[in-house]
Order: sequence, then structure tokens, then C-alpha cells
Amino acid sequence: MFDRIIAESGSPTAKVVSCFWQAVDIYLFKTHVINKKLFGVKTLSVSTYKYRDETTDEQDPVERCFCEDRDLKQNLSERGYEVTGEEQELNNLSVDRLACCGADGLIIVNRLLPKNVNSLDSLDVVCLVDFRSHTLYLKRQRSGQENNLFPSFAFVVQAQNEGKLSIRCRSGDATDDRSIVWLRDVLLCRMMKWIEASTPRSETIDGTTATIHSLALIDDMEEYNRVFHELKQKYGLSMVSIWPECTDPQKFVFEDIAIATYLVVLWRQERRSKAESALQSFVDLGCGNGLLVYILASEGHRGYGIDLRKRKLWDLYPGGTTDLRVQSLIPSDASLFPDIDWIIGNHSDELSPWIPVIAARSSHACRFFLLPCCAYEFDGSKYQRQNCALSQYGDFLQYAKQIAEVCGFQVGTDRLRIPSTKRTCIIGSCRSYPREEYASYDRKIQTFIDERSKQHSAPPLPSDAKADGWSANFKPRESTEKVRNCTKIDRSIVDKIVTMVFQALLAKKRLLPEYGQRNWNAGGTLSMGDLVETIPQQYLTALKAECGGLQTLLKNNHQIFLVHNGTVQVRIPRKASEMDESTAARRSKKVKNYKPVNLKQKTCWFFRNHPDGCPLEEADCRFTHQNLKET
Repeated sequence: MFDRIIAESGSPTAKVVSCFWQAVDIYLFKTHVINKKLFGVKTLSVSTYKYRDETTDEQDPVERCFCEDRDLKQNLSERGYEVTGEEQELNNLSVDRLACCGADGLIIVNRLLPKNVNSLDSLDVVCLVDFRSHTLYLKRQRSGQENNLFPSFAFVVQAQNEGKLSIRCRSGDATDDRSIVWLRDVLLCRMMKWIEASTPRSETIDGTTATIHSLALIDDMEEYNRVFHELKQKYGLSMVSIWPECTDPQKFVFEDIAIATYLVVLWRQERRSKAESALQSFVDLGCGNGLLVYILASEGHRGYGIDLRKRKLWDLYPGGTTDLRVQSLIPSDASLFPDIDWIIGNHSDELSPWIPVIAARSSHACRFFLLPCCAYEFDGSKYQRQNCALSQYGDFLQYAKQIAEVCGFQVGTDRLRIPSTKRTCIIGSCRSYPREEYASYDRKIQTFIDERSKQHSAPPLPSDAKADGWSANFKPRESTEKVRNCTKIDRSIVDKIVTMVFQALLAKKRLLPEYGQRNWNAGGTLSMGDLVETIPQQYLTALKAECGGLQTLLKNNHQIFLVHNGTVQVRIPRKASEMDESTAARRSKKVKNYKPVNLKQKTCWFFRNHPDGCPLEEADCRFTHQNLKET
């Protein structure tokens, strides 16, 4: 029996019992959050068991059945339990929800999927849930299999009535010290953290709340893992090595690979369900760098991307493989795609609310995939939150889902596995109405658009735009992105603002005696709000037009000011010997063939402007102490 205590929580808490199954949900179905070798978990089967006769002479029959080396379901049946393989939604399975289903427990078989499919095999784990004793039993299905994805011995996790959480194993089984350390230092601590962060089940209709899983619309997690690994090998390192954009390739390349994986697997499921062989076609509206278009096209899908402006990466794709078009798209009868299967809106900004509408009006068979980021209205204005109980992003997701339902789609939502906080996608894969009712639904769509547009005001439609636009106020983004980082402000204005801020800081006198024989005034600390009050309004207006504001301007002059947590100080110069090595090491990681800049060609700002001059000797300063003419 499980008589050896591996780990036990310290102080008792009432939440251990009330929130135990919510923590079990995370561990069983999101095991990858505490085991970085795992990609995810695939649930193979779920059975429920219920004891027919409450009277028994056997002590702990469930535990005894689990420990014996026999088929678990058959063993329970022979001991008087009624075992039923009920149909469950395996992708959204929740032990917390099933705790009130009337059964005494569950038998779950999970398959642990490794990230590195080349070096590690998947591993099946048997999970026996006993609702009556608040106990979770776990063991490998094949105990002799060599794999470090899961402890080599069976163990139990139990929420005890006195409010403690314990992990136990059988005496003599736990010979793997690394597994013991993991169970004690990782699993127990994490489960206690999940329990403390959970809310006890509310009294809803079924008495529970469901756990939200990522990739919920993907039927086969194992297939997704395999395709993701294949696409990473084919496109990952090669695209990172040639990345010409100023963005981080480690984030954006692998994010687009994950999105492409999701669509490829989702479309495979669709073809299997419809018994079709032809690959789906697509158009990506607001395709940006075009990487998603390139991957999908390379995988055999006919499609193209549209964006307001060309990116540097477009010229680096192999010739003829990627169809990327520069076009300003205004939602109208001229922006339909009747021969396209899927409309993609991946961070499509102003077009995000229009993606379901364009798909609905393109054809009855057209579907859409929307991964929204910034929230916009139909007229191109920023979306105003309607429900204060939700975040701006969460409220816009509800709004986008409402638009899709008005357009007649059966809407699905899912959470992607991408390195982004905004990773919830909305999918319209089929219609809720027959083709014959298209005209009536089209009128509903236009009525909805008109009602939403009346609530917002926006600049009128450009004179060169189509007159048959679906929203008279919609204005697309300018094709040339305006630089809005305070670098285009007149230099004289910048110098005046810098001088005002510098003098305000020096007025709060703070002397540093460690610089030679003299005290050097390093000034005090002021909040950004206090500094704004010292700047004339006409200068602040010029800053506001550049969108950056005073803080951006001061950060642009980082050699003079130190901006941190909304406060500003004078940056104390450091010796060149201290700066050069750390700066070169840091920048060489980001910039290929990095060469340090010779700053001795510029006059030291403090030498020229500070009342006490530069606190460093010229030999130690990175800049020169001669009055040079600087352009």
C-alpha cells in the first residue's frame, strides 16, 4: 500500500479539499506547465466507476485494485464496481466538473507528448480518481518503459480532511531520487499554489466550472505536435537566419509557425470530416511580413496575402512561391473573395471586425479564422469597452464573436500555443442557416453594421474610395507608416525641453563628493507629472503630435537622463572602461558584425552644459572634452 510519505504540505487550509479537483485538472491536462520536456497531453480514454454495494470487508478496495498488476477496469468490476466507458469530450475534460456526476471515480488514460519527438517517445499514464477519498492515483501503463517524462514508480496525491496535501508511494518502490525531488519540490508546491489561487466551486446548474484548455478544437494533439515539429525543422532556423525586420525573429517566426500548424491540422480535420481531398484555399488580410502565407503556400494550399505596404522579408522568399500583394482594402462589394475557402485575419487591426462579414458575403461556403489583437469598430475607430467586468481584450473578443453570430456562423473559440498574451482565436467553420436564407441574413448583417456605425463618429470616406462601401465612415490606415517617436520634432524645441528638465533636476541639489577634489551636483529626482508642469503648453502640443510625449523624448536622450518607473534623474556618467565591455557584449548579441562607435568624435554634453562640467577626466570619459562643431 502507499504508506511512504514523500511530501506533505505544512499548515492546513480549508481550500485543500474544496479546490483539490481544480488543481488536479491542471496537473492532468496541462502537465506541460510543470514539465518543460512535454508539449502537451492527449487523453486516450475516460471511464467512470460506481460501487454497487456500500458494504465490503476489504479495506481500501480502490487502492488495492490500483496496486495489483491486472487490468484495472476488470479488477474493479470483479470487486463489485460498475465500470462504464462513458462518452466524454476528451479535449475539454474536467475532473472538477465530473466530481458531481454521481460516480465514485474515474479511470483516465493520458498520453504524455514530448516536445522532442526525435529523442523521446510518448508515454501512457493511468490516472485513477477516487472522489470519495479525494485521492489521485498515478502510474505508468508500462512500468518497464525507460522514459524520464514521468516518475518510474506509482504514487498518490491526496487532499486530507484536516486540510493538508500529501504525496505518497509504496515502501521500496521509490528508488529514483530525481523523481522524489521533483514530486516534493515541484509537484507538491505547484499544486498548493494552484489550490490557493483557485475559487471554490460556485452553485451553478451542474455545480461546477469547466477548465479552459488550449487547442480545444484540435482533435488529435499528437498530430499537432508532429506537424509543429516538422514545420519548425523546415522553416524555423532558416527564417531566423535571414530575418531582416527590426522585430525579434525568435518570437515572430515561431509564432507564425504555430499558427500555420494550427490551420494545417484544423484543415486536415475538415477534409477528413467532409471526405474531401482538395486542399483549402485562403487569403490572409493584413498579412504583414507574409510568413504565414509563405508556410501555408509551401504546404500546398493555394492562397495569397494582402497588406497596405510591402515588408523587407517579401523579397527574400523563393521566387514564385509566395503571392503577396500591396493593396488598401476597403470593405465593400469589391473586396469579396467568392473563390476562396478561408479568410484569415491574423492581427488584422482595423479589418478585424470585418473578417466575419467579408467571409459571410464572399460565399455561403466561405469560412474564417480570426486572431484579433488591437480592438477596432466597423468605422476604424478604437473599440470602446462595453462590459467593465472584462478586460478591453476580453470584451472585444465577445464583440467579435457576436459579429460572427450575426453573420450566421456557428462560432468556435480556441486558445493557441503561441508566445503572445493575445492568443484567443475565433473560428467560423460552418453556417447556422441554409443557402436559401442568404438574402435575409445579409440584411441582418447590414442593419447591425449601420446600428454600430451610428454610435461612433469618424472622418468621412476618402474621395478616391469606392462609393459602395459597407460603412460610409470606414477609413483604412495610411500606406506609409508615420514615424511617431519624437525624432521628427524641430531640434531647437528638443534642446529647449532638455534644458528645462535638466535645470529642474539640478535645482534639487545633490552633491557627490567622490569625484576628485570637488563636489559634483547630480541633481534630484522628479516625477514625470511634475516635469510636465514646467514645460510650456506649445512644446507639449508638439510632443503630443508625435505620439511619444515627454517620456519618449527623455528616453531618446538617454546619455543625459535616467527614466525609470515614471521618474527622471540625471544620468551619472560612467568611465569608458566600465561601459565598453558590457555594451559591446550586449549589442553584439543583437547586431551582426557589431563594431563599437568612436564617441570621442563628439563633445561631452556634461562638459559643455553642466555648471560643474563633466565629473570624469577626459581620459576616462567616452566623449571628448574639446569644443567640437557638431552637426
